[in-house]
Amino acid sequence: MKSRKVIGVRYPAWSSFGAATMRGVVDFMRANELWRLVTENDSYGEMEAVKIDGDWHGDGVILFRATEDELRAFRKRGTAVVLTSTEGPDLGYPRVIPDNRMIGGIAARHLVERSLPDFAFLARGETFYREARFASGLRVYARERLRGFRAELNRYAIEPRVHYLKGRPLWEDHTWREVQTEVAAFLGSLPEPCGLFAVDDALAAVVLRAADMLGRKVPDQLAVIGYGDDQDYCYSTFPALSSIGHPAREIGFKAAELLKLQMDGGDAGGESRLVEPGGAVARESSDVLAIRDPEVRELVTWIRRTAPHDPIRVSELAERSSLSLTTIKERFARALGHSPKQEIKLARLAHLVRLLENPALTLADIAEQMKFASAHELSRFFTGATGSRPTEFRNRPEGREDGLLPQPGQGAVIFDMDGTLFDSESLYCTAFQAAYREQGGELRREQYFEEHAGTTNDAIEQRLAARAPAGFDVMTFNRRWREHLDELVAAEGALVPFPGVAELLGRLADSGIPLALASSSEVADIDRFLAAAGLAGYFHHRAGGDEVSRGKPDPEVFLLAARRAGADPARCVAIEDSRAGVTAAHRAGMRVIHVHRGFPVDDAVAGLVSRSVGEFRELRLDDLTALLGP
Repeated sequence: MKSRKVIGVRYPAWSSFGAATMRGVVDFMRANELWRLVTENDSYGEMEAVKIDGDWHGDGVILFRATEDELRAFRKRGTAVVLTSTEGPDLGYPRVIPDNRMIGGIAARHLVERSLPDFAFLARGETFYREARFASGLRVYARERLRGFRAELNRYAIEPRVHYLKGRPLWEDHTWREVQTEVAAFLGSLPEPCGLFAVDDALAAVVLRAADMLGRKVPDQLAVIGYGDDQDYCYSTFPALSSIGHPAREIGFKAAELLKLQMDGGDAGGESRLVEPGGAVARESSDVLAIRDPEVRELVTWIRRTAPHDPIRVSELAERSSLSLTTIKERFARALGHSPKQEIKLARLAHLVRLLENPALTLADIAEQMKFASAHELSRFFTGATGSRPTEFRNRPEGREDGLLPQPGQGAVIFDMDGTLFDSESLYCTAFQAAYREQGGELRREQYFEEHAGTTNDAIEQRLAARAPAGFDVMTFNRRWREHLDELVAAEGALVPFPGVAELLGRLADSGIPLALASSSEVADIDRFLAAAGLAGYFHHRAGGDEVSRGKPDPEVFLLAARRAGADPARCVAIEDSRAGVTAAHRAGMRVIHVHRGFPVDDAVAGLVSRSVGEFRELRLDDLTALLGP
């Protein structure tokens, strides 16, 4: 009889998803072929102790995360491997992971349905572990979930408040107190009421403890949702935690499928397979619509769930309530400031906007989905509600997304950071060069500044990976260039402001002109770079490359910075050094000052700027005031 293949499944003890993932593997086995499954265990003598690492021998292994050494050992022996975490190296092995951007979108929709005025996002910026297999460093999944969260909220012209926790040694006894203190400080800065998405259930549990410590009522003053639907966290907190389901069983099934493909000699590829997460599971921590009238709250919840797909009538509300229609209208006016008919209209309009953003759907398709009598009726509804036709909305200028449209207001001076305020761009160049060289790639300095300066880290990684030598590991490259950058930044005097920068910032601050920062760097790097250079106090409004879906030369990061500063982009002055940055600021509708630092001025850039200077000392406060306009 043919012996069964031996498959190892390794999840860390602190993850609650191992058992459910195993059930997905078993589902696959029942439909295909039987394997012998092995997990790590130490039963204190009752069974043989098993440790799954680089020395473990088997036909295939499903790992949450792994070290490079382990993956090399498995490759050398021809062991099939599938990873199920977004973090850590992969050396070209496939990953099966939840769709993190979709998770953020689900969290945003859940909180938007609660009719809250403000929103926030909390995550770990980076994590330190003693065990190499758990992959210390910046958390990729957190940034992906924020992108989905922000993208959904931007459809409602909402910008969330964001905080990444500082990385700390998790093995120290005092760490949990520091984490809770930092979380409490962030909660203390939030308005009331506010909806908060904590990146996972463990951190959401910390939020609920910190809220209790501050005396902040959940959910009335702070509505909270996490991710994972981990019962140990969801029901050990007070109140019970709302969460989004983790698709562990589906991940296990797909991982087993990819293992079999590899063991049968097929090529599973090195890309990530995304699995759709479960829906939001509402519990007491977010059971609020910021409406104290329970009858109105119940009716509003039904409207927001039903109206997007069905043109419900106001008379139907009385059929669902013990109240008369007259009383319902009176209570809606007191609780919401508008009528039930207006609430139905707003719910349908919000959903219609989302569908119009999908170019694959015709107006007839959307009309059918939302049960309008015709595309003409849909157009009449949209035009009456917004003042513009659906086709005009779809053809709005590139980069002018919902939630980023300019609003009349004050002006601001918006600075780029890398290469403009200080020479951090050279540090990035050196870090990328060193990490690229380690895997056989060559990146010339002039090539970096010509092709990559001013763009996001993600864009640089993708471009370099596209022309890298065979066997190039993107995750290793990501980790190594960041490690090189950390070493460079830690050197004393590494980040010194260019001449005239501090003086100009001081004059602008004294004059009361709002300042903002629009950088392609990630938020965590912006914070530490500004602190290292002694400039953090000048920039209360910041936008980073990991907060937008498209980096420079797209205008999105400048529009986000202007929005945070409460400024009209048409009345803003952007100060930039790179071609990509100048183009982005110009596309955002801003006047642009180009700092060329003695290098020849590109003709393409010269046509987009209001002024070009060699250094900051050439800029006077009167020059900037004149460009800002009345």
